[in-house]
Amino acid sequence: MQARISAMKQATGRYSRRGAVAVEAAVCSIVLVIFLLGLWEVGRLIHVNQIMNNAAREGARLAAGGYVNSVPVTSAQVKQAVRDYMTSAGLPAAAVSSATVDLTCQASPTWTDPSDALPLDKFAVSITIPSGAAFNSMKWTMLTAIVGPTSMSTTVNWESLNNTQITVPTALPY
Repeated sequence: MQARISAMKQATGRYSRRGAVAVEAAVCSIVLVIFLLGLWEVGRLIHVNQIMNNAAREGARLAAGGYVNSVPVTSAQVKQAVRDYMTSAGLPAAAVSSATVDLTCQASPTWTDPSDALPLDKFAVSITIPSGAAFNSMKWTMLTAIVGPTSMSTTVNWESLNNTQITVPTALPY
């Protein structure tokens, strides 16, 4: 045992630690890389969530007006506007094509097309990207395959600004 200890001593009298720094760096760098990839993935999911919120808002803005250039806005146009926004924002085609976009009237009487809404009718635009290939196409790393969300959804509540039901007489009352 004494021969082994004396063989490990250097000229300064300390034990040899050659290679210890490399081992410590290897262990720490593995943990650091996993942490950074996880942070990167969380940032990406926050970015995608923000894109989905903005897309739902764009659809709600279109629906709120009821008419564009005197042409009635339909539910299909709102859904297409949401998909166009998601595509132009850079979401993968698999996520955009699989996304479920819903326009829901929360007022009474109910309507299916935003052009039929009364002023200040409440409605919601919802987007859901389901689990599976659609959701996986948005991920940058596979870390969330272990733990994490498997689908994303967002809902925006809005009020109709459609004023087509109000008529203003052109003749003066006096």
